[in-house]
Amino acid sequence: MTRKCNNNLKMRRRLLMNAALRGLLVTLSLFCSLLLGTASTMADDAPPMFTIPLSKLVGQTTPLDLRGERTIYPVYIPMSERLNLDRVQLHLEYVNSISLVGGRSQLVVRLNEDVVAQLPLDPKRPEGVADIRLPTSRFKPGYNRITFYVAQHYTPILIGGDKTPEVSTCENPEAPELWTQVDTINSYVRFEGALGTVKPLLSRLDNLFDRRWLGDYEMAIVTPSFPDADVAKLGALVTQGAAVHLEYKPPIVSHQLARFYNNPSDTRLRNYLFPYLDQSTFGGRDVVIIGRQTDLQPLLGAEWAKTVDGAYLGVFAQDEDPGHFIMVVSGVNADDLDVAARLIGMINFPLPDQPYANFKGLKADHLQRFSNTALVTQNTIYRFYDFGFKTVTMQGAGGGSAELDLMIPPDAYVAETSNVEINLHFAYGAGMRADSVMNLFVNGRFENVIRFSELDGEAVRRHTITIPTRSFKPGMNKLTFAAVMTTFNSGDCEVRNDRNLLFTLYDDSTIEMSGLDDYVQMPNMLLMANTGYPYTFHDDKLPTVVGLGSNDSTVMAASWTFMGKLAQVSTHPINNLSYRIGSYDNLGSNVNLIAVGPVKTLDDKLFQLAPLKLGEESILDFTRNSRVGDQFRSTESRLWINADEYGKENINHVYPTLDGYGLGESGLIMQFSGDGQYGETVTLLTAMTAEHLYATIKELTTPEIWSNVQGDVTLWKAGEEDVYARSLGEKYYLGQPRFSNRLIFHFSSNPGLFIGVLIAFLLVLAFFIRWLLQRFREKHHQ
Repeated sequence: MTRKCNNNLKMRRRLLMNAALRGLLVTLSLFCSLLLGTASTMADDAPPMFTIPLSKLVGQTTPLDLRGERTIYPVYIPMSERLNLDRVQLHLEYVNSISLVGGRSQLVVRLNEDVVAQLPLDPKRPEGVADIRLPTSRFKPGYNRITFYVAQHYTPILIGGDKTPEVSTCENPEAPELWTQVDTINSYVRFEGALGTVKPLLSRLDNLFDRRWLGDYEMAIVTPSFPDADVAKLGALVTQGAAVHLEYKPPIVSHQLARFYNNPSDTRLRNYLFPYLDQSTFGGRDVVIIGRQTDLQPLLGAEWAKTVDGAYLGVFAQDEDPGHFIMVVSGVNADDLDVAARLIGMINFPLPDQPYANFKGLKADHLQRFSNTALVTQNTIYRFYDFGFKTVTMQGAGGGSAELDLMIPPDAYVAETSNVEINLHFAYGAGMRADSVMNLFVNGRFENVIRFSELDGEAVRRHTITIPTRSFKPGMNKLTFAAVMTTFNSGDCEVRNDRNLLFTLYDDSTIEMSGLDDYVQMPNMLLMANTGYPYTFHDDKLPTVVGLGSNDSTVMAASWTFMGKLAQVSTHPINNLSYRIGSYDNLGSNVNLIAVGPVKTLDDKLFQLAPLKLGEESILDFTRNSRVGDQFRSTESRLWINADEYGKENINHVYPTLDGYGLGESGLIMQFSGDGQYGETVTLLTAMTAEHLYATIKELTTPEIWSNVQGDVTLWKAGEEDVYARSLGEKYYLGQPRFSNRLIFHFSSNPGLFIGVLIAFLLVLAFFIRWLLQRFREKHHQ
């Protein structure tokens, strides 16, 4: 009986324990569900994050090399005024030398003028990782400067008194063991925040199309009906205007049809500016709506329509996403629309300071061709201030540098003997060592030097430097004047005063260009990628026609994205522009053509002129250099002088035939002569499908791919950095040079022709001299 009671008691205890465990599990489950729900809600409400690798900010994937006793390296971070910051974090990974003295060596990080971190450089722990929270209150719209400052030493401080000195020598500030490297790939800046409500004013167009935008800039062009060729042109003009404001950041453009919102509620009618416009498909992008007043009135309302009287531009915050804007490009008629679309690329003054404006009476022919203020012309003397240069003074042992940007015409050809003459007005301080100099660089390449030879200092009103014109390249060039100054008292353990190390370069210095001619060898897609030539430079001479293989929205958006990139590299939109859809043959020779479309939609006859003849049965071109000396030499760094600069053409060609087009997921761009039927120059962009075309053109506009476009055939894939470029097609020439330069060009391109002409000339000269001698004998010896 007792045993039975004990068994019952044990069973009750076991049941109570099981019930308690089940209750505990249920409680834990409910608690975990609550935590997960809270976390999910927090994740949904979390501000968006933008992470920018340091390599993107400094333009290099190699580490930042901080050498010497002290080095300063600034990094500039763009910040749009449209972004409200919540948190900014700098993640830094670095490696320092194991020879440094830990107590004296450090890496200081500044945000603008404020010190935000001091990191010891420990030789015992040479690999460092730091997460630095940057104060958001110190960020300002524009470009913010993060400065890495290193102080590096390899000798300890001397210990005085009765203690034995640890070291008895001074240190060399340029010792090779003084170094720290910052990893640009794994270091990054992370931003957390959200877009604030836009300020919809036409005067703030630079802040709406903001070049300081973090990440990719996406824009949707919305039309009330499917675009025809005229509306496609307007989309291209709008994209180019936005691209000019964005400067270096190419816009990624898409196309949508406007949707009418049926039966809006009373709340929507009361709170929305455009209640009849369905904004649900805008998807977190800025939107530009293009259409005539009568076409947009059902979408934007009768009250809006009353405000349109001529070429109309308006900017408004989106009703459902006030962090993005709606821009309306409209007008009473087609001419008004054309003017309004062109004006986006022209507004560079903070007026009108209002959400919308009518530019009544303005005609398209009033808008003259754009020009670049840095563009130079033949046999003209320019002062540095003509290019925006300001007098600058450099001070201290670190010296400094000043830069001057000037633009050589893209179709420039120069003779071998032509030079650029630079006359400098400068002054430098006294007490400099004899190895103090000012180095002159052209596009990062050392060209010339001035030595500061006077110990008492000197003011020089005119110092002439001559540089071969061939050292420049077509398009934008950068001249860098870099002073390297060392104090006269620079021996070991001497007190160094570097406040006397001064160099001033004045803005009334001059530069004279000579020897430029209008002649260029084509095709040359590197020239197009750098300058937009021939589409943007001579757009007042030959109109540009964009031919689309189909009127697909994706194809149209791809063409707009490409046109935006061309406007950026030339710094202005293409004015003389038209679109054709489906058929663009018989253009004649007085236009330049850009053909865009999936490969099956483009004209078969066009491919017969191209270097790669694609079709149902394609003819490819495989090449091999036949001997040493045939390698291609890049044209990026120098002007075209002669064919010898770029390798000969002793190349073996193999032409296999392929069933099908063979493009797969690749994008292809080719350039060739239109042969009088498709214009003077044709640039063709294609892929297998419209989706592949759009993806590859988006990739094409990135710096990694665009900087590798060259030759007359370039192939690449979306998501990959490999670019394949070749020169396969026939050459042709554009421009009208002087007769002497034309002869020099062709003789240098064809040495055999030059030798043949020279031999023929010598033979003619010999026969002429022989004839003269015979006449002399006959006259004086008979």
